[in-house]
Amino acid sequence: MKGKIKLKRFLEGAGGRSFLLLCHHNADPDSLGSAIAFARFLKAKGFDEVRIGVAQSVSSYARRLLPLSPVPVERNPEVSEDVVVIFDTSSLEQLEPIEIPLGKFTILVDHHMEKERPIKADIAVVDSSRTSTAEIVWELFKYFGFADEESVKALLAGVLTDTASFRFANAETFKAVSEMLALFPVQMGEIYQLVAPVGEENTDQAKRMAVLKACQRLEVRKFRKYIIAVSRVSAYESYACKVFLQLGADIAVVGSEKKGVRISARARESLVKKGLHLGRIMEKVGPMIGGSGGGHAGAAGANGKRNLDGAMNFILGEIE
Repeated sequence: MKGKIKLKRFLEGAGGRSFLLLCHHNADPDSLGSAIAFARFLKAKGFDEVRIGVAQSVSSYARRLLPLSPVPVERNPEVSEDVVVIFDTSSLEQLEPIEIPLGKFTILVDHHMEKERPIKADIAVVDSSRTSTAEIVWELFKYFGFADEESVKALLAGVLTDTASFRFANAETFKAVSEMLALFPVQMGEIYQLVAPVGEENTDQAKRMAVLKACQRLEVRKFRKYIIAVSRVSAYESYACKVFLQLGADIAVVGSEKKGVRISARARESLVKKGLHLGRIMEKVGPMIGGSGGGHAGAAGANGKRNLDGAMNFILGEIE
């Protein structure tokens, strides 16, 4: 894995420096879990000044990880630390409105491969063959000789969600999970509970209402032998996509214009194997809606400020 030797040498000589660990907007368990685990590592190694920051918000799936953090998780923090460590983020647009001052020492840990506008980091630990950033952090911990139970829980949560409950896992994924489970008495059932969405009272009813409204507005398109489900909701876009796939769609695309533009897309694994990559399509969508986008081949999303209609039409054209 490129970068790990350079990172170890840097950390060995970084005594007295302060660290800010950053996660992308609507931070998911992979991004936040990786940052929490790394913060625990830094604290264990004697680094006193460590903060964690998220752009805009923490996702409902990641909120149960917050008690595992050794430091408060701050929203849109000012960057004043000596070192900035960015997790699970392929472009700076995904960190907006956080601004990293020029000349700040930057470390990137990620499993996405951004080709057009990659983050320029002093040290980059990037491996696109990994199914989650949490796996990369675990590899770093093995190299550094560090492990603790709370960090393992945070990393397992990241692996679980980024592989869609292991549907997109590979041999390296299961190897990493096996190594972590062998060290501590952690049950995967506990990890599933950690990534259960946290929300307000009546969230289950709100989700069901959102999906029913999505069904009311559903537009079914057929391209060749494939069925594409398209709809709009005010919330729970990804959940609506999941339901549409369960109902028989091959691809689902759901958008929202409440509090900005949000778009979620999902595809069956059979289409992913044939070359469809929704994450790459969403990367193109980001600038169109005044924001950013990305994700995995079979599950991706974009967040922005405007132009939902144009973005939805573009996505459907790209898919076809």
